[in-house]
Formats: sequence, structure tokens, C-alpha cells
Amino acid sequence: MFDSKSSSKYFARRVMTLTCLLIFALSIFVIFPLPERALAQSAPRKATRVLVISLDGLDARYLNNPEQYNLRIPTLRRLMQNGVTARGVTSVYPSVTYPNHTTMVTGALPSRHGIFGNGLFESPDGPQTGGAHWFARDIKVDTLWDAAGREKMSVGMVSWPVAGGAGDWNVPEIWKPGGTTEETRAVVAANARPRGLVKEVERRFPDIYRNLNKDEGDDARTGFAEYIIAEKRPRLMFVHLYDLDHFQHDYGPFTPEALAMLEKTDAYVARLLAAAERAGTLDETTVFITSDHGFLPISKQIHPGVLLLRAGLVEAREERGAEGRVRAKVTNWRAAVYVTGGACAIILRDPNDRDALDKLRRIFKSNTNEGILRALEQDEIRALGSNTTAALMLEAADGYTFGSNYAGEFVTKSRSRGMHGYLPTRPDYHASLIASGAGVTRRGRTGEVRMTQLAPTVAMLLKLKLRDAEGDALPLQ
Repeated sequence: MFDSKSSSKYFARRVMTLTCLLIFALSIFVIFPLPERALAQSAPRKATRVLVISLDGLDARYLNNPEQYNLRIPTLRRLMQNGVTARGVTSVYPSVTYPNHTTMVTGALPSRHGIFGNGLFESPDGPQTGGAHWFARDIKVDTLWDAAGREKMSVGMVSWPVAGGAGDWNVPEIWKPGGTTEETRAVVAANARPRGLVKEVERRFPDIYRNLNKDEGDDARTGFAEYIIAEKRPRLMFVHLYDLDHFQHDYGPFTPEALAMLEKTDAYVARLLAAAERAGTLDETTVFITSDHGFLPISKQIHPGVLLLRAGLVEAREERGAEGRVRAKVTNWRAAVYVTGGACAIILRDPNDRDALDKLRRIFKSNTNEGILRALEQDEIRALGSNTTAALMLEAADGYTFGSNYAGEFVTKSRSRGMHGYLPTRPDYHASLIASGAGVTRRGRTGEVRMTQLAPTVAMLLKLKLRDAEGDALPLQ
């Protein structure tokens, strides 16, 4: 038995110890919100789910040098601290959104998966629909959702490029060319999977479009993804957020506007993690933060179609638009342009037209055209796994991007201030990748990785067989 004096000292120490423990526990909760703590604890656990969040246009320099830009991105920093971050990701060519996102889910290069740009190549003397590769049926190889389907594994998607019609729950990336926001919302709803999914979410969250406008849509996209993650609990989830890309096009990369949007995007990522926590799935989820390309500043636009018209490879009559701008109505063509940002494919109507190809070489390989850094021949294009239909591919010089005019001036002022699409070998021009959560025990930074490695890594974690992948899985342990 303790005497009263010893007993009092004992209980006083106990109270002090418990008080200190309580204060420490509360401080941990304040410093590390619940999703963060769950994610940090999950690393040794086996991965049974994967969440892929693509932040369109997230140049690797944002993550490599956040202090330089005074970035407040606590969610991304936390994921980096608890996982592994690539020094950079080498994109596919052209380094635009749809080819790269297709590589992310196939592990294959564009020459095999068949997506060479965002928009469709349309004959310049025919109807110009403004259509894009919205549907998964355009992909020519095996995808992660195909592999998941063979294993009866559920898949969710929100705004994932080239994925319309795929998965179990899918709010697709599709729009009404030239239409209003309301018309685009109707097209999205009509192509959702299952058909009533959009209405289901709208009934649950009537204010889901409260922050939707012509410049920003990620708040609504995040809302749809939160619902699917929390309510449907898919084993494999893909989310594409792209306001950051839009702001870098409008204002330029690394500008105050772009930095502010990245900080807002960080909060969207936090919401997605919180949705997984509510679903009770976060501690078994591997989280990938990825992007499709880097960004470069521009001020001028060059129009190779103007040179094609001057060389007689295009026939057209000039017209003046409502704003007095000269434009060409193409009536016939032997060669045409297929613009993908800082790259431009030249397409021959007849792939065997040797005379046209010789003329193209004389035009674009002379090194005398302002803004064109170089012209890639077919053997170089094949080596990059790029557009198999291109006779040549043009690479823009620093500060330039391509335009699709066939009449008017060859060089014009660019309305955009930032662009991508360039050769992925350009210096300081890389996409990003973070892997964190279940199944990831590595910490810190790794070297440069390839875009073809993401899909095999996801397949490895979920024990899926991906039939056409060209890359190898990343070591996460």
C-alpha cells in the first residue's frame, strides 16, 4: 500500500503525464489533419486501390523549387514528404494533353496507341467540326480500365481525356464545340456512365456548379470526383484537373496568376483525399499526382499553312472575317497542317506524293523560317514513337507556338502567354510525378522517369495484366 503522501505524488505525476500526452495528441491532430495522418500511416500497408490525380500542366519546376516561388501547397508537400517524387517526367511527343494521358493509362507511345493530338485531324477542305478524341474507342491498345474490367475491378473517372464510354462511373471530358457552358454540361450528362450519374450528383449537391465559369471548372470536377470516391468507392480512380493549364496558357507559366491557381489546385487535391478518408479507403490507397507536360513562355505564333499556300501545296480563296481578318477557305490540298501547340505535323493527302515531300523539305529544312527551330524527318518521328501519319514534324523555337492559318501573315502575335507540345528533350521542360500512400515505402526524390512507366506501376500495384505497355514499373519500395 502507498502512503497518502506517496500516493498523492504518484497521482500528480500520472495527471501531468496524461495531460502532456493529451496536449501532444491534440497538437498532432492540429498539425496533421485526418487525411494526412491516415495517408502517412498507410505507407507500409498493401495497396488495394489506386487514385490517379492528373494536374494538367504541372511543370516539374513547381515541385522541385516551391520555395523559389513562395508556393503554399501543403497537400502536395505532404504527399512528397510521405512518398517518392520524380525529378521530372519525360513526356511523349507531341507533349500535349491527350497523347500523354493516353500513355498514362496504356504505357504505350502514341505511335501504338494512336492518339497524336487533342483535336481530330480534319481535312482542311471539308467540314471543321472542332471535335476531339473524347472517346476510349479511339485508343488502339489495352488500357488500365480494360485490364481492371477483366478482373471485375471497378473504375471511376472524372474528366479523364480519351475515356468517354469507359469505366463504371464516368463524368467524361467532352464539350460542345463553340457552344455555351450549359450546352457543354448537357453533352457531358448525355455521355456520362451510367447515363443518370450527373443528375444523381446534382440532386445530392445542387450547388455543385457554384464556382463554374468560363475560366475555372476544377471546383465542379472535384465535386463530382468526391462523390464517386466517397459513395461508389472504385478500386481504380482517375481525376483530371486542368484549370492550372488554362491559366498558364492565358497568363504564362510561373506568373502570379499561375501560382495562385496551383495553390487553389492543392486544396482540390486535399478534398479528394478527404473523400477517400470518408469512404474508409484512404489507408489502402496508393495516390499518384501526375501531369502531362511542362510549360514554356511564348509571345509569337507561326503559321506553316501560309508557306504551304505560297508553295502551291494548298489551293484556297481568301476571305475576310467579321473582324476584318484575312482567312483562307481551302478548296484543295496536297499538304496540310496538324497543330499541336509547340509542335506541328505536316500531313500529305497522298503519303506517296514524293514531289510534295521534296517541296516540304525545301520549305522547312532551309533554317530560314522565323520561329521554326527544326523539321523532324520520318525516321526521327518513328524513333520518338510519335505521329505515324506525319511527313514532317516542325518544332517551334523558344518564344513561339504554331497556328493553323493558311492566309495572312506567317508570324503573328500570340494571344496565349504559355504553351507546350514541344520536344520532351527540351531543357527544364518536364512533367511531374508523386507516388504516396499504401504500398509506397520509398521516401524523397528519384531521378527522371518516363511517361510510359505510370501505367505499368499501377498495374503492378493492383496485380493487373496490361497487355501493350512499353514501359516498366517504378520501384516504390
